[in-house]
Amino acid sequence: MLAEAYRGGEIQGPTVVEFPLRAPDGEVARVSAEVRVSRCGPHHLLVAWERGNRQALARAAQHLARTCWMEWNLTGQPPRASFGVRHVLGLHRDAPLPGLVDVAAMTDHAGAEALYQVLYDVLLRGRTAECDLRLPARRNGVLRLLAEPVFRPGGPVWAVRGVMMDVTGDRLTRHRARHAEREATRARDRAQAFGEVAAAFREALSPRFAGENVPSGLEAAAVYRPDEGAGVGGDWYKARVLPGGRTLLALGDARGHGLAAVTLMAKLRYALAGLAFTAHPVEHLTGWLSNVACDDGPESTATAIVGAYHPERRLLRWVSAGHPAPLLLRDDRVRPLSLPPAATGLPLGVVPDAAYTAVETVLVAGDVVLMYSDGLVERRGSDIDADTELLRHRAEQLARTSLRDGAGGLQAYAEHVVRAMSDSPQTDDATLLAVRCLP
Repeated sequence: MLAEAYRGGEIQGPTVVEFPLRAPDGEVARVSAEVRVSRCGPHHLLVAWERGNRQALARAAQHLARTCWMEWNLTGQPPRASFGVRHVLGLHRDAPLPGLVDVAAMTDHAGAEALYQVLYDVLLRGRTAECDLRLPARRNGVLRLLAEPVFRPGGPVWAVRGVMMDVTGDRLTRHRARHAEREATRARDRAQAFGEVAAAFREALSPRFAGENVPSGLEAAAVYRPDEGAGVGGDWYKARVLPGGRTLLALGDARGHGLAAVTLMAKLRYALAGLAFTAHPVEHLTGWLSNVACDDGPESTATAIVGAYHPERRLLRWVSAGHPAPLLLRDDRVRPLSLPPAATGLPLGVVPDAAYTAVETVLVAGDVVLMYSDGLVERRGSDIDADTELLRHRAEQLARTSLRDGAGGLQAYAEHVVRAMSDSPQTDDATLLAVRCLP
């Protein structure tokens, strides 16, 4: 610096100089100073030291924030700019400082129009204005320009001063956030539409009992509680009087959730309704129903209880296809129906031509059979046997307080049982089919 100032006579600096300085107490401190050197006469130099590094800090702040300023003089003088303006604009370090026309040429069509509007407000209206400028040469980088007029004392505007900040990252983040919000809205709308379709499908497939089973000596009631997440699932049930006086009683749980589970449930339910008219025993019906599930693909599996009630003998013949055994309420006591190991069949759809064995249960007047899906007793982090025992205990308690004779009595009891077993949040759909043997 000293040699350059002496030889050329031009002011050198300011340059930031840092050096260690030992204090009188022996501590070494870091000293920063801005140094300027200028020639004074033919043989002397003036060295000015200013403690601190304000200029270096200002440059660092502008570099980190990707911010710069420029001032365009309307009298034809070259523009003035802060350190780092070329870096912010994406120019070569030796490139000349751009004029306003050059800046307009660097941006896209929309940016040029916005810049013209800013200049109109600054030059003709004498007020501050701002806009975004997209720079295609900088991979569509975006600059935020805030411009203000510089007035000649007592006269018109004679310069435009502008601060430019690189907001590419901010605009990209906003764009991604808006895109994510739109995608989330579309996904929410699709999920809502899907849920409405599946729920309508589910509603259409859920039978209503209006005393049609009374001629066969039975009263039926059912309660369905959907999965709070998926909205619908694969639970299904059937209670229908068949030609000849028998009553088909069935409850199943198709694998999965959502529309796929509802579709499989519908296939199995309608297939069983048709197969039941053949008057074949329930073990044959269950085997054929398993073949229907097998034909639908390897993922189409389900568990089920398939039963037939013979009113002349008050005999319930039923088959378990991988499903929990029903509960029997008799004389205010609830117990599981006996299910021998040999009668525990495979779930539907596991292997073709699976063989099933029927269990026979003789009912008496006032008996209530409770068929249920596993969603009623399965709780996350809990033991299935303990939850099944809880269902038995609560069904027994409620039978003493909530089970009434007459219309609606069995339905109210079933609803009380399901409510007592409700969990929050409900992670699986749950179904209870209650059947009472009439006198």
